[in-house]
Amino acid sequence: MTKETVKRAEIKVEDEALEEEEEYEEEYYEEEEEGVAIPAEKALTPGGIFEMIKGLLSREYNPRSKHRQHERIGQTLVAMGAVKEWQLHEAVEEQRRTGQLLGKILLEREYVDAQTVSIALSRLTGLEYAPLEKTSSMPEALNAMTESVAVKYKLLPVRLEQDKLTVLIEAPQDRNSIDDVSVLLGMRIQPMLTTTQDIRREIKTRYHTAKMKKRRPQSVIMSAEERAKVAATMEKVHVEKKAIGTSTAEDISQSKAEPGVSRFQRSAMETAGMPVVQLVSTIIEDAIKAGATDIHLDPQDPDTRVRYRIDGVLHDVMRIPENLEAAVVSRVKIMADINITETRLPQDGHISLVMDDEECDIRVATLPTFLGERVVLRLLHQSSVLAGIDSLGLESNEEDMLQRMIAEPYGMILVTGPTGSGKTTTLYAALNKRNVDTDSIVTLEDPVEYQLSGINQVQIDTDIDLTFARTLRASLRQDIDVLLVGEIRDPETAYIAIRAAMTGHLVFSTLHTNDAPEAISTLRNMGVPAYLTGSALTGVIGQRLVRKICPNCRTSFKPTKAFLKSIGLPEITKTLYRGKGCEQCYRSGYHGRTGIFEILMISPDIRRMITEEHPIEDICKAANLTTLADSCRIKITKGVIAPEEFLRVIRF
Repeated sequence: MTKETVKRAEIKVEDEALEEEEEYEEEYYEEEEEGVAIPAEKALTPGGIFEMIKGLLSREYNPRSKHRQHERIGQTLVAMGAVKEWQLHEAVEEQRRTGQLLGKILLEREYVDAQTVSIALSRLTGLEYAPLEKTSSMPEALNAMTESVAVKYKLLPVRLEQDKLTVLIEAPQDRNSIDDVSVLLGMRIQPMLTTTQDIRREIKTRYHTAKMKKRRPQSVIMSAEERAKVAATMEKVHVEKKAIGTSTAEDISQSKAEPGVSRFQRSAMETAGMPVVQLVSTIIEDAIKAGATDIHLDPQDPDTRVRYRIDGVLHDVMRIPENLEAAVVSRVKIMADINITETRLPQDGHISLVMDDEECDIRVATLPTFLGERVVLRLLHQSSVLAGIDSLGLESNEEDMLQRMIAEPYGMILVTGPTGSGKTTTLYAALNKRNVDTDSIVTLEDPVEYQLSGINQVQIDTDIDLTFARTLRASLRQDIDVLLVGEIRDPETAYIAIRAAMTGHLVFSTLHTNDAPEAISTLRNMGVPAYLTGSALTGVIGQRLVRKICPNCRTSFKPTKAFLKSIGLPEITKTLYRGKGCEQCYRSGYHGRTGIFEILMISPDIRRMITEEHPIEDICKAANLTTLADSCRIKITKGVIAPEEFLRVIRF
């Protein structure tokens, strides 16, 4: 028998096997389309439900279906007249040699274009085809799905009809996530195939265009007639629809003396009557634009209060009526991948959003209260932690001390302060001074808030016993140069961290103490021997965040002697500064924050005093420590912060 005869026999066997397989597939799909597999009256029985699930699984994971799709795409293109028989034969031969997808081979050989392949796939899969350039997106369709969900699942919303949302997809396999999105949004999803080079870019473009169309310039000054019209509209919405927003007709009428309505009032007006999905998205987007660090949804009686924390202070923004409270909380839970049916226990989640081509991470925490679930969203701004040492607010001598501590080959550097005092920002700024190319750097965090390039970050998970102590102990066997421990919470973690600092590692960590010297007392109370503390410590940094005066409305004033005495400034001080309030600072007089610091460097004399357990007061005196109060007074006299910040932050 010749080689040619053997080759013809092999091709005949393959063709017969393919025909047999196609007949099986056609019978399978015909039975499925005719509905003879599961009668309607049987579907409600336990056995019927089992058969239904079995059928769905076989359709989803049937390997023959995948083979059928890859093999028959060429036949469909030939039937359409888009590809010739000899072209298909060459492509099939290459597919057998390389294992590539047949459609990709046809595209690379330029036998067919991408749109024709998509049309063929639509015929093969039963999906409708829609040209991208001829299928616009309705605003209500874009509002029904957040941009982050659309980008994540590669679904482009185009049409909304009651509870059915029509979306464009670029590949049949993108249908696999539609069930998840359908449950997420609480509506039916109808997919249509389209052709695009980058569907994610198209999604971002359409969402951005929609935002630009509906966005109103915020610098426009409202006339008296316009304000009266808005007031009448808000009164009607408040009475008839219980609209969201603290700005009622009375509030707006009282603002006639002002040049315009405040930004928070405008936010409340714009969100009035919005669907829940769009409402939650608007609350988050406005908070990001306002530079907020947290969003608070506080259940009150009878409504829920929405507040933004800006520059460390909460601002009342709007009210959510009682009939929408549960829906808003559920929407936030869905976005954060939190169990919406659990309302009795605290829960944590995470949201990733794409806004203006920048990713924003949001930590979500719920807390059941007597009046309902309280939700707090922590907005994590990547740019805030990637700043350098020089942007922290350190004085020149403090910056020099910190630079020297970071350059040490080993030892422990502690950053102390209450929650929200900027400890993480200081630690990350210090890590950025180390060379990631020559140093092995590992961080242990709970949770990992920001991702740093070139640094290995470990997420602590106490639910699986992945604690700071256990992970820290394992890290000592990882040949590490620089180690960051998110927080020292217990004696075991303190012992291991100090041991790491004494065995050639530079260790950064935090302690929840009120000032830098108190860190020594805390380690003593944890049972850490004084000689270990003295040997391991390189320095301790205490810090707070204070609000800076708004540069747009900064004014000077002459303080009284009693006022100067209350903040510890000399009576000869003639001029101090504060902000009088403007539109840019939300009438607060403050814009942005900076740090005040006290740095305790461990010199040989201080190390000896710690080892000998001298009183903390003597250690501070020997170190000639510049306290937090001293640092705050320096910034007050320079006009960086208002004197009222001293009374708010510093404890006598």
